[in-house]
Amino acid sequence: MLDELGWTPEQARAFLDRWQAMQRLAGSADPGERAEYERAVRSLGLRTEGVRASRDVPSDVKGGQAEGRRSRPPSDYREQFKAFMQGTSGP
Repeated sequence: MLDELGWTPEQARAFLDRWQAMQRLAGSADPGERAEYERAVRSLGLRTEGVRASRDVPSDVKGGQAEGRRSRPPSDYREQFKAFMQGTSGP
């Protein structure tokens, strides 16, 4: 796996240490540490919690919504999507 990632054993250990530190922050009762975790997750283009697919919401809560939920494009396509939206917004 290290060869596939192009990592040295030291880089893998450092990654694992950072991952474990983030797990500790995620479960922390300290609001500052929790905020640090949430900032790190958002910097990766992810959401920390509270996002459910529309199919997971009971139908009585949906209120008869006919269209799907809107979500952000994947981070790899964000700039292309932004250019598309600006190009289609009209004069």
